[in-house]
Amino acid sequence: MNTITTDIKRAIINAHRSAEYSTHTARGGMERAINDRIKCAALVEKAKAINKDINGLLSDTELTAQQIKAYLSLHDAAKKRPAMNDKRQLLLCGILETAEMPAENTDQAKSTPKPTVISSASSFMGKFNKIISRRPVSEWGEAEKQQIKDVIEPIKELWEQL
Repeated sequence: MNTITTDIKRAIINAHRSAEYSTHTARGGMERAINDRIKCAALVEKAKAINKDINGLLSDTELTAQQIKAYLSLHDAAKKRPAMNDKRQLLLCGILETAEMPAENTDQAKSTPKPTVISSASSFMGKFNKIISRRPVSEWGEAEKQQIKDVIEPIKELWEQL
C-alpha cells in the first residue's frame, strides 16, 4: 500500500477507536445522569406521599414547581419502562432538549393558522364520508334524511353560487 492509503487507514482506525471510547463514556454518563434523576424522582414522590403540598415543602429549595412536576412524571414513567429507550423520560431527565418555541412576543408565536374554506370543507367531508361508510344512507330513517337535508342546505346554496 502507498503511504497516503496507509495514513488514511491509520487515521480511520484512530478515529474509530476515539469514537468508540467517547460513545462508551457518553453512554455511561447518560446512565449515571438518568439513575441520579430517577433517584431524585423517587425521593420527590416519597416526599409527596408524606406531604401532599410538595411544592410548598420544596419552596425554599432550588427546585421549581415545573421541575417537581417533571420529577413526578419521571417517577411514574420510570416504573413502566426503561428510561434509556424512552424519549419522554430522556426529555424529563434533561438528556434531550425540546425544540425551542418562538418567543411569546413575536408575530410568529401570536399568529395561528386560521382554517381556510378548503381545509374546513375537506375536514367536514372526511368526517361525513367516514360516518356514511359505517352507516349508509339506505339505513337512515325518513326523519334523519330530512334532518340532514336541512343541515346541508347551506352547502347546496353555496354550490349554486360557485
